[in-house]
Amino acid sequence: MGFRNKIQVALALLLASSQAVVVAQSHPSSAAKCDQGTSMIRVATVVDRIERDRQDIYVYEAGQPLNMPWFSELAIAVPGHRQEPLECLQGSSVGLVRDDKSVNEWALYSNMVGMGDGGLTLADNVFKVRKVILCSSGHTIELRMGGRVYRVKPGQALLVLG
Repeated sequence: MGFRNKIQVALALLLASSQAVVVAQSHPSSAAKCDQGTSMIRVATVVDRIERDRQDIYVYEAGQPLNMPWFSELAIAVPGHRQEPLECLQGSSVGLVRDDKSVNEWALYSNMVGMGDGGLTLADNVFKVRKVILCSSGHTIELRMGGRVYRVKPGQALLVLG
């Protein structure tokens, strides 16, 4: 693992110290299923990012309004091929890096301790996951924004990022 410049080294050190605090404080309910390793892991692909300051956003879970914690951004994520459930991300730090294959998608990495050679992750793209809401055919999620309705597809997850 190599660092390209001093900024990456500084970010890695900063994120390592914040990750240690987050891991010590968070105990996911499905801890047995969660990977608590320290390497940077790609866990999902983010297909849509919704900034809070863009508009009023209302979230409905199974048709009922959802009381949301404070957030700076919402992300619609498609789980990767790992067996680790996305619920394990709640309370942890994640980073978003532009996907090399698609201009409109972002790779979501957990365990933001090492930065690797995959490019610089800017501080604006590092978040704490405040809530994970999974969508299924029987458990729908809708976002209502400025008169428009966005339906999260079954199999995707809504990540509340702060």
